[in-house]
Amino acid sequence: LRKFFSFWEGLFLRVPTIGKIYITIKQISRAFLGQGKQVFKQVVLVEYPRKGIYSLGFVTAESCAEIKKKTSADSIYVFLPTSPNPTNGFFLILPKKIVTPLEMSVADGFKLIVSGGTFTPED
Repeated sequence: LRKFFSFWEGLFLRVPTIGKIYITIKQISRAFLGQGKQVFKQVVLVEYPRKGIYSLGFVTAESCAEIKKKTSADSIYVFLPTSPNPTNGFFLILPKKIVTPLEMSVADGFKLIVSGGTFTPED
């Protein structure tokens, strides 16, 4: 069965546009389904879309050297998913100083987003 899927995956990867789309979908699926390495490091609050309104986001990484150099800020990458479908969202590059880290687990953060706020994480 594994060889069967490997064959089809190899076939998809050889087709230029479909290969790129397939890899992207596979990486997103692994991130949301918990396979492979954990992509989301921490749950954070971000004032978005404007000051005084908060959105839940997930830290994915520290920003690369080029971005740090161009922005002169210690910044991080944050994925801001939409509710109730967390596979859609916004990729933000934010200064660390404006992001509020939460103690909430990544799994609880997703439950909160998917439920549209009806799920309340345990403290």
